Amino acid sequence: MDQTRKMWASAAIVGVIVVAGVSIAAAASAGRLDQVGEETRAVVEKAPPSGSPAPSSEPTDDIVVSREVNPDPGKVLDYWSDDRMEEAEPMPMPEATGGEIDVVE
Repeated sequence: MDQTRKMWASAAIVGVIVVAGVSIAAAASAGRLDQVGEETRAVVEKAPPSGSPAPSSEPTDDIVVSREVNPDPGKVLDYWSDDRMEEAEPMPMPEATGGEIDVVE
């Protein structure tokens, strides 16, 4: 067999293996994401555009409900003017405490 044919045959085999691996990884990932979504039962509610709080319905204990914190990023840009940015102070860094560690024996 010619060297060029061997190279093309090897390239074709490697291409098939790569495509198969990518498709298997994508299928496994998609299945895992669906499984995690079913396990956590998380629900995300969109905030109403008027800025008024959404009507609250009592969630059950096994469902997590969250809301968008900032539905209008343009308002943030309007709020943080150059003067406010100059006067802004950074948040304090969290400090780790050296508390006792409980050892279970």
